[in-house]
Amino acid sequence: MNTSQTRIIVIEDQIMLRDLVASMAVTIPGIIVVGEATDGREGLRLCEEEKPDLVIFDLFLPGLNGMEILRQYGHKHPKTRFIAISANFTPESIRELLELGCHGIIAKSSSAAKLKEGMREVCSGSGYLCPIGASLLRESHLTRSGTSKKKGRLSNREREVLQAVAEGFSTKQIAEKLEVSVKTIEAHRANLMKKLDARSAVELTRCAYEMGIIELPARYTQPASSAITTPES
Repeated sequence: MNTSQTRIIVIEDQIMLRDLVASMAVTIPGIIVVGEATDGREGLRLCEEEKPDLVIFDLFLPGLNGMEILRQYGHKHPKTRFIAISANFTPESIRELLELGCHGIIAKSSSAAKLKEGMREVCSGSGYLCPIGASLLRESHLTRSGTSKKKGRLSNREREVLQAVAEGFSTKQIAEKLEVSVKTIEAHRANLMKKLDARSAVELTRCAYEMGIIELPARYTQPASSAITTPES
């Protein structure tokens, strides 16, 4: 990628962090920010409209998570480069991001210098894995489980419905958001229950968390072994 022509989009629901990332990006010679979005669905639409060279996205976004943006947009636009940022990476999510072709992984606890370094590296055509990401990747072989197989059994639309259910939306609200009928969403929910062996919305929410589709809501108890919070030196 030629940094003199690098057009980027920042997708982050935390306004302060989104502004920080965008303001830091434009200090790198040749980079211009062509769009910013606060949720995943808006971000995906923006990518389709602007066709950016680089997308910087939060892993956990309302509406459509960052993994789905990478999966859906990256598949159709292989020349686009991606940087994922998050406060809650896990070994599983790091491994899946890399398998999907993510070029940079930067923990939100990283310094501003690390963020800028990562943007430079990815814009120059290299990959970038922050120290926390590297540490989690080394742990990934210890956390391999059935979650990837479960996720692989779901279609893109089923993952979207699962995220919406886990975020607390009703069947009618999900139908309106996805512009389909209530019966269609009911069918998707029934398929999700069967595929994931879940008997309630609470169990679907737990599955969504275990599959890295959402961050675990505060009303649920997070398993002690579900994430690693290795501090960065």
